[in-house]
Amino acid sequence: MAEETTILGVDYSGALADKNTWATKGVLRGNVLTLIFCEPMPRAELTAKLASLPADAVAALDFPFSVPQVFAERWLPGAKTMPDLWRAAAAMDLPDFMHLRDEFVAQHGEPFRRGDGYFPECYSCLHKANPNMVPMTFRGMRMLNGLWQAGCRVPPLPDGGHPGPLLLESMPGAALRAFGLPFKGYKKGQRAVELRRKILDGLERRSGVKIPNLAWFDDRCIGNDDCLDSVVASVAACLWSLNHALFRLPQDGPGDPTTRGGTPHSDGNELAAARLEGWLYAPVFLNGDH
Repeated sequence: MAEETTILGVDYSGALADKNTWATKGVLRGNVLTLIFCEPMPRAELTAKLASLPADAVAALDFPFSVPQVFAERWLPGAKTMPDLWRAAAAMDLPDFMHLRDEFVAQHGEPFRRGDGYFPECYSCLHKANPNMVPMTFRGMRMLNGLWQAGCRVPPLPDGGHPGPLLLESMPGAALRAFGLPFKGYKKGQRAVELRRKILDGLERRSGVKIPNLAWFDDRCIGNDDCLDSVVASVAACLWSLNHALFRLPQDGPGDPTTRGGTPHSDGNELAAARLEGWLYAPVFLNGDH
């Protein structure tokens, strides 16, 4: 019998109302994902659920795990890795973070992180107009502070003996683009329902992950794009569990200098930058072009 891996896909909301975060849980056996639930979940409940996942679980979370280095240098000079910034976020409130962001952006604009340059669909995590990325980033970092202390693993950070589940920064839109499925227009607009239907109809074939009970969740996914995004995130988590080589990984070197990414890390090392800024893990090699 194939080994089982617990999978969780999360479409995360940083909104004050705390009613738009969705989580999809499933069990992966081979390349078959059996969904267990897909439902809205308050952030406190999500945090507890992530901390209680088994050690071999993989969770894909749709929010930026950290901020561009140039902003980090203003916020917390000397910070080397994401946990330094997570601790700082946990010690402050959103209005203070927003004020810091506003002062920085007035002078420097909204820089991208180094790794975001590989994904043209990314917004800067300091972007405040629609979509407002700032509360999502800030509240997500506060959550990660507790989860890191609880022993969760967060690549590309070294595990450091952490025994807990693995948390991946994910982006459903980037995964859908890799699958050759609609990655724009399915959230709002006149064709949104039609495009969501196309995504659901093509998700198994284009990703290679079989989901035998996907139809059970059709109505929810058609009716709510956040629900659909959590399902797509769960598929991305499955692909990571099956084959890391499907993903672009930060290089222990300069990386690709032609991307639009943010200001490079001071030593020019992409992996060092990713350990401070975070890294978006999206499947990019599904066509065998790696």
